[in-house]
Amino acid sequence: LAILGVGAPLALLGGLLALLTPTMVLQVKGARRMRAFDDQLADVLMTMAGALKVGQSFNSSMKVIADDGEAPASEEFGRVLAETRLGRPMDESLLAMADRIGSEDLRFVLMSVTIQRQVGGSLGELFQTISDTVRQRQHFRRKVRALTAMGRMSAHLLLALPFVTAGLIAVVGNGYIGPLFTTTVGQVMVVGMMIAMLFGWLVIRKIVDIKG
Repeated sequence: LAILGVGAPLALLGGLLALLTPTMVLQVKGARRMRAFDDQLADVLMTMAGALKVGQSFNSSMKVIADDGEAPASEEFGRVLAETRLGRPMDESLLAMADRIGSEDLRFVLMSVTIQRQVGGSLGELFQTISDTVRQRQHFRRKVRALTAMGRMSAHLLLALPFVTAGLIAVVGNGYIGPLFTTTVGQVMVVGMMIAMLFGWLVIRKIVDIKG
C-alpha cells in the first residue's frame, strides 16, 4: 500500500489488517470446529454408552466412533487411539484432545470419566447420564443465542453501515468522498473510524457473549 502511494495512515492500517486477519480466520475456523464437535458430543456419548453396555472396552467404544462416526469427532477420537498405540497414556491423550478442541462440554465429560475410573462404577451408565446433561446444556446455549440474536445483528449492521454509506456517496456524490483517501486528514479520520468500529464491535460482542 505504501508503494501504491495511498499514504502512511492507510498503509499502517493495511499492515495491521494483514497481521490480524490470519489469526481471526484461524479463530473462526476453530470455533466452527468446536461447535461441530459439541453438536456431535451427545450422540457420541450415547454410542459409547451402548458399546460399553454390551461388553466392549473403553478403547473399543472409541474405535466405534473413529471408524463409523463423522468428522470432527471421528478424527479426534482416531487421533487419541493412534497416540495410545504409540505409547501415550490414555488420560494424557484425552486431555490433549480437550486442549485442541477447547470444548467446555468435553472437559466436563473427561473430568467425570476420570473420577469414575478412580472410584469405579459403570461407564455406560455414566455416559448415558452425561449425554442427557450435555443435551440440556446445548439447549440452554441455543436459547441464549436466540435471545441475543438481535444484539449480534445490530453489531453486524453497525459495522456494515459506514461502508454502505461510503459506497453510496462514492456513486452519487461526484468525488465528495475522495479527500478521505487522498489527504492526510482524511486518512487519519479513516484510521480513527476503523479503530472506533473495532472497539464498538468488541464491546457489543462482549455484551452478547453469555457463558453457560
